[in-house]
Amino acid sequence: MTFTLKLVAYFLLWTLYSYGIHYVAHMRFRGNFLRAIHVRHHRYEYSGRKWPPIGDYFFWFGSWKGTLDVWITFTLPLIVLLFFEPEVAAVLLVFHYVYEVFLSRDVLDHNPNIKGWITRFIPIGEYHLKHHKDFRCNLSFFITLWDYLFGMTDVHLQEKRRLLRESADRSSLTEHE
Repeated sequence: MTFTLKLVAYFLLWTLYSYGIHYVAHMRFRGNFLRAIHVRHHRYEYSGRKWPPIGDYFFWFGSWKGTLDVWITFTLPLIVLLFFEPEVAAVLLVFHYVYEVFLSRDVLDHNPNIKGWITRFIPIGEYHLKHHKDFRCNLSFFITLWDYLFGMTDVHLQEKRRLLRESADRSSLTEHE
């Protein structure tokens, strides 16, 4: 398999893994360690800051919970991949570092000024911030593919809610007849 195909395949696996971890981090059950550490991320507020805090450069994200959240969700699987596919893992680790340190926070992920067609493909700006308003949708990182495949976009969620309301309305009408 060529390097490019491996890179694409492992990128897709990595984003699927992070999607799954993120999904579990939003599940409510006793002892959900992932939820306990991820909840801090949802307290994040956009500040318009251009440069990351100094700790970000060293992969320290303000607290042990914030740091552990990033490490479990993104970093550790790439470190494991280093043992099997070092070249691919190195490229993905560099991408992850640059994105996490320089692009994620206010530049892309939490920037309310990013709207429009780009957010259909890349879960940034308005797309990601909808997840902060309703944690049941828009769970993807880096690509929106997984939200579309699993029917978890905000549009899918709204459609599900509409269908449930219509079904409930029909049920209540048949009960009254």
